[in-house]
Amino acid sequence: MAMAIRSLLIFLCIQSIAVPTFSLYEDQAGLMDWHQKYIGKVKHAVFQTQKTGRKRVLVSTEENVIASLDLRHGEIFWRHVLGTDDAIDGIDIAMGKYLITLSSEGSILRAWNLPDGQMWWESFLQGSSDSKSFLFVSTSSKVDFPVESFEVQEVIQHHDSNIIYVVGFVGSSQFDVYQINAENGELLKHDSAAFDGGFSGEVSLVSKAKLVVLDAARSTLLTISFQKGEISFQKTYISDLVKGFSGIAMILPSKLTGLFAVKTITATTFISMSSEGQLEVVDKINHATVISDALSFSEDRQAFALVQHGDSNIHLNVKQNHDWSSDLLKERIKLNQQKRICP
Repeated sequence: MAMAIRSLLIFLCIQSIAVPTFSLYEDQAGLMDWHQKYIGKVKHAVFQTQKTGRKRVLVSTEENVIASLDLRHGEIFWRHVLGTDDAIDGIDIAMGKYLITLSSEGSILRAWNLPDGQMWWESFLQGSSDSKSFLFVSTSSKVDFPVESFEVQEVIQHHDSNIIYVVGFVGSSQFDVYQINAENGELLKHDSAAFDGGFSGEVSLVSKAKLVVLDAARSTLLTISFQKGEISFQKTYISDLVKGFSGIAMILPSKLTGLFAVKTITATTFISMSSEGQLEVVDKINHATVISDALSFSEDRQAFALVQHGDSNIHLNVKQNHDWSSDLLKERIKLNQQKRICP
């Protein structure tokens, strides 16, 4: 058990802070299993490990390549090279049969057929400051409609749904939600709502249909609900949650279900959100803090690493998103006077 937890910590830390490499390594043994040199340095990777069929890893690289590889042997099933001006921002798997890619600074959304890599549909999500059309192209139809400058914040696809939600801002005070059919790229619904206080900084997706963002003054948390396209805003003053708060805040980027972090000048505060949308402070850390990416091990349970630096020590904790009070792993590393890490 201890070995498994240690391996999880190493994996989470590498996910968050390590530079990309050309190789894939066997997690537990730490030995090279296979090496693929025809795709470039990996930026993103998602895994398809269904009970039937071949097990794949889908990757995007710094060279703007997307590829499907055999997880066991590294064999290339298919690959595509996008243009030099079409940098890949993120990838994910939808419905177990499509690779979804977001590229060109969040302006192009594509769906690729997992077995053969054929592009299934393509959507242009971001307009110019003047106005531009929002274009959907599928195997059977094309839909055009106008949209002003739309800045994508999240592309969300739930495992139990064939709908992709594209959420973002138009200007500084309007929130938009587009619902897209993952099968063919068809626009199903578009909703928008304005908030007079404006939006600022990072957003944090904390549930299937709720995200948190700061207002323009960076002093108020806004919980935005968009269940079934019905948009609502709930305001919470940071000073009501964090005693002694003054100045401005920022939301640390993370994708933890039911949990997010707010950084101020003096501390990093971790806040949980209940299923009803109620916010509660679970911890406040005064040291420099880094949060790893989350590793999901069930539909609503995740593990993540927390790294703190203070008092000449580095503190490593692996926690679960739904249970802040306990640690899967807790270690302390002391720094000597020569700034070297000592056990």
